[in-house]
Parts: sequence; structure tokens; C-alpha cells
Amino acid sequence: MLKITITRDELNDLRVYLCGRLTGEYVSELETALSAGAAPRVILDMSGVTFVDREAMEYLCGARSRISIENIPSYVILWIEQEFRCGASKNSRGRS
Repeated sequence: MLKITITRDELNDLRVYLCGRLTGEYVSELETALSAGAAPRVILDMSGVTFVDREAMEYLCGARSRISIENIPSYVILWIEQEFRCGASKNSRGRS
């Protein structure tokens, strides 16, 4: 189960807090929450996340270029870095 809470700060930035298990079944709901109105900055706060599956990780890897992700669990940071390295090496091999 995943709880998604949306807030706005004094600068009108959109902050989306996650609590629970981030799995593929919640990716579309998360995408909707992250695009809930125009905001100068969109921040995804993962401080309450206890689990991330592969489908959700793939979404996070793509989303990190357009949103700020904060309070990422350490294992998720390592997984994102690994995905980036693997993706970069796949792309460089395909450009020969």
C-alpha cells in the first residue's frame, strides 16, 4: 500500500510525500499527483518509502530529470546509480 500526500509550500512548490511500498501499480497514481497543477518546482519526498519494485524504479529513473527527488532510501540511490551506469554503457555500445 502507498499513501500519497500533496502539499504546497510558501513558494508554491508542489511537494509529493510518499509513505509505504512504491510498486508499479501506483506509478500512474504517482504521475497524476506529480502533475497536479502548475508549480515552479515539483519535489518527490521518499522519506516514508519502505520498498520500491523494478517498474517503479524505472519510472523514477525517467522522472529524475524533470522533478527533484528528496530523502531517497540508500538502496534506491544505489539502484538508480546502477541503472544509470548500465543505461549509459548500453547507449555507448549502440553508437558504434
